Amino acid sequence: MLLRQAVSGSARLAVLLLLGCTARLTVDDTAGKDASDADTDIDSDTDADTDADTDTDVPPVDRDADGSPEGEDCDDTDRHVFPGAAEAWDDEDGDCDGVVDGDGAWAGDIAMAATAVYEGRRYNFSLVCPFTGTRTLGVLDFAITCTPDTDDTDAQRLLGETLLVTPDDADVSGDTWEDGVVFTSSNGWDSDGEGRIAWSSFDDADVAVEMGGVSLAASGSGEIARE
Repeated sequence: MLLRQAVSGSARLAVLLLLGCTARLTVDDTAGKDASDADTDIDSDTDADTDADTDTDVPPVDRDADGSPEGEDCDDTDRHVFPGAAEAWDDEDGDCDGVVDGDGAWAGDIAMAATAVYEGRRYNFSLVCPFTGTRTLGVLDFAITCTPDTDDTDAQRLLGETLLVTPDDADVSGDTWEDGVVFTSSNGWDSDGEGRIAWSSFDDADVAVEMGGVSLAASGSGEIARE
């Protein structure tokens, strides 16, 4: 019995010695390491995932719902105004072509007939007078310039080297202008008359001018076109 206790005691002592060695080995394994040798290899990838959907396209804005979006429509607040719309005489660029109604340069020929009475004698003259003018944003400016034949001494004496017809009032709106005109001669006289321009389209118009008087009367008519 004493032998078994001795053996048992020896066994417990061996186990304790073994555990002690293991503990010392564990402590010795880490005791000699420098603190700076700690594992600092952490994940340095701090990039956030920014691969989000960058497609920010939005449907085109069409405020007046006329089929032409903002950017193409020259007036996206008026559904009657858009590229390709029918132009109307409304002082607006209805079809977005950059031109308001009949704006632009106009030209043509006016056939002018004049009658003068001088020293009891009647003189008749026929002239072809160029029309040149512009219409811009409600303002009309034109001149009908007649230049009688320099060899016709009667025309030079009674009408002048130049007979000019200009508008008295330059305001215009819609497809018709009708107002006063002034006939001015290079001989130093002038006389009031009446004028009318009627646009049959945005590219064509009819012109009529007239001056009445006892000693001198003139009237002219013709067609002009947008250049």
